[in-house]
Amino acid sequence: MFRTTTLALVASAALATATSAQDPIVEYTQGMERHDGYVPFYWDPAGGRLFLEIEAWGEEFLYLTSLATGIGSTSIGLDRGMIAGEAIAHFERTGPKAFLVFENHRFRAGGTDNVALRRSVSESFPTSTMAAFAIVAESGDRALVDATEHFLDDHIDVSGTLRDRDLGSYRLDIERSRVYLPRTRAFPTNTEIEVQLSFTTDEPSRQIAQHAPSGHAITVRQHHSLVRLPEPGYTPRVADPRIGYFGTTFFDFSRSLDQRYEQRYIARHRLLKRNPEAAVSAPVEPIVYYLDRAIPEPYRSAFVEGAEWWNAVFEAAGFRDAFRVEDMPDDMDPMDARYHVIQWVHRSDPGYSIGPSVVDPRTGEIIKAAVRMDSYRSLTDYNIYAGTVPAGAPAEALDLGPWLASLDPDVSAEAFAMARRRQHSAHEIGHTLGLAHNYIAASYGRASVMDYPAPLIELVDGAIELGNAYRNGPGAYDSIAIRYGYTEFEHGREAEGLAAIVAEATDRGLLFNTDGDQQTWGSYPEVTQWTNGTDAVEELARVVSVRRHLLDRFDERALMPHEPMAWMNYRLVPVYLHHRYALEAATKAVGGMEYRYAVRGDTLPPTTIVPPERQRRALELVLDALEPDALAIPSDILPLMAPRAYGYGSNDWSFSSPAYPTFDQVSTARMLASMVVDNLLDPRRVARLVALHDRDPEVPTPEEVIARMIDRAWPAHTPAERATLRRVVQRAAVDALVDLAANPSATVESRGAAEWGLRRILETVQAMDPRSPEAQAHRQLLWGDIDRFLNRRDESTERSRPIGTPPGTPIGGR
Repeated sequence: MFRTTTLALVASAALATATSAQDPIVEYTQGMERHDGYVPFYWDPAGGRLFLEIEAWGEEFLYLTSLATGIGSTSIGLDRGMIAGEAIAHFERTGPKAFLVFENHRFRAGGTDNVALRRSVSESFPTSTMAAFAIVAESGDRALVDATEHFLDDHIDVSGTLRDRDLGSYRLDIERSRVYLPRTRAFPTNTEIEVQLSFTTDEPSRQIAQHAPSGHAITVRQHHSLVRLPEPGYTPRVADPRIGYFGTTFFDFSRSLDQRYEQRYIARHRLLKRNPEAAVSAPVEPIVYYLDRAIPEPYRSAFVEGAEWWNAVFEAAGFRDAFRVEDMPDDMDPMDARYHVIQWVHRSDPGYSIGPSVVDPRTGEIIKAAVRMDSYRSLTDYNIYAGTVPAGAPAEALDLGPWLASLDPDVSAEAFAMARRRQHSAHEIGHTLGLAHNYIAASYGRASVMDYPAPLIELVDGAIELGNAYRNGPGAYDSIAIRYGYTEFEHGREAEGLAAIVAEATDRGLLFNTDGDQQTWGSYPEVTQWTNGTDAVEELARVVSVRRHLLDRFDERALMPHEPMAWMNYRLVPVYLHHRYALEAATKAVGGMEYRYAVRGDTLPPTTIVPPERQRRALELVLDALEPDALAIPSDILPLMAPRAYGYGSNDWSFSSPAYPTFDQVSTARMLASMVVDNLLDPRRVARLVALHDRDPEVPTPEEVIARMIDRAWPAHTPAERATLRRVVQRAAVDALVDLAANPSATVESRGAAEWGLRRILETVQAMDPRSPEAQAHRQLLWGDIDRFLNRRDESTERSRPIGTPPGTPIGGR
């Protein structure tokens, strides 16, 4: 036995020696672990080095970068599962070096066989050489390179992100960084490489220290995917501005002179009918998303239900059972480029969820979807729900009232929150199907999950109803958008078919309006996040009545037994600011103009000025929100507003207080008043008033709007118990007018109107005869601030600013 074994070992050693003598790569990699796959790699356990074996020189592939682990802060934005970017890449060789090159597909000449034209475009714009590798061994066309330093680099720019957010000067520490072997693997169509990168600083920021065991050093994992390009057979689809799709934009210099060079393909999955002749067919391959096993109930069921709404939508495009959600296998790497995933992401504070995709930049084909669902989100949804609880209970009762008498309170809160999370899941998945936000869909029947929906809290016969808070399914816009992106057409009939779908959308009033046009200073009332109703102006009147009902009944029943009374502050925010987005929407009617992403030949006008009478109606409703009774917090609430509880920190999701530990209802009112007035007098809105009045003399002028604000802020009489809040509004008006008059980006007409308003206030203030010391102080400061500004002596006097507005419901921001 011993002699046989010895002979076998000698023979094996001789064979290895002969092989290594013939193949330098085999010789160089003795003792290393080989991982065969799309781009084979070797792991050197002794030296901690990673080697790539390159053979397909010049062959294009997809190079993807992502963040496998996060820092856990919404404001920092470095989350588990974050997609960083994609590029078309190739390897090339010159002498003893191999180079990783990113190609430039944003500029091309795709519609021509003219080789010289294509070459002229490629030579007009740069490529990016991302790495240079020394070749350490080679055999024929195969070359072995040490790629360790390339992968152990900060490709996602974590250090730059932290620096840009004033979180310290963190630098990559290569000595503390290493390859993460459990997630470094190779497969026939992709090679996945993951590394642990450590960043250090001598001056750690407090925010980082709150999220890491030590603020001096943080370690995250970055992921690299080298992916074979998709097989032929995918046909790009041209975008239309009237249907909201993400996509890939590029310049095509082969286009004729009567066309813009910019062209855009929509982002969509490859979805083909198994039976192209059938009106509705199963797909050749369904779209499958894998659900993170970390997601617990009840979220899990809610996410699956919301995701499965898309199956009904795909049927309208001709596909049966086209979309599936399956549990993520235990051994699946969610960063693996082969899989679409829905991940569970945790942060220390509430924040956004997101639905990004990796697309082939040549065609727009979606390669990988990576939905990230925030685990904190439902706590903010719960605050909305909890604020309604006192309004549903009899005044003398400390239970949840007759409207929920037969339901467990936790289950009822859960039902409310999960109704939102079902829609939330559908929304983020919709992004990864290619769809952009549609912020006008709420105005025609809550017709899209791609809108940001406000909970529809209704006041019916003196009672609050939540039964219709969120739509339970997709809408008409979702259906027509998926039809545009995924319907199969007969050969040569696609352009005609797409045009018919867009025409149908227009005829049915299924409009699209998206990011950038929903801003607070915008002009289209119905294009606003977190609103309901077909008429944003009249919706404000409805929402204000609901707010009044909620606010008048708000008390400690918003808390569960034994919750800290300090949390009353959190629960008050969505009640006191229940109308914030309705106010924003109605304000857009002042100087308002509706508009569409129109093309020539549309049946609807590209732009329409909001009728002057509607503008004035909106103005009065917005100014109603500045009345002291509208700003006041009921006096019986104030003694309940305790300062922060021991053991609990404070955060931006509550009202801050300059009078701490006392809850400062005056500063809270000033915050709201300033939010309303600043938006009303935004320089872009005031400039629109000038431009639109020039078109139509019936449209209000800036001077009319400012005069009406002044008249409402300085009425003939104010009850003594509301005098403080009246002064709050007057202060907000003066500050906003000074800001507008001093704003160098404001138009000359806007600044002139603001100075006109300030001089009118001076006349009003001169006529005041205050008796109380506080009224005298208010008058003198107003006079002094206006006088200093008008005489251009304001530089030395910095005005007080209102407290910050708590983040919007439910994902932050405004």
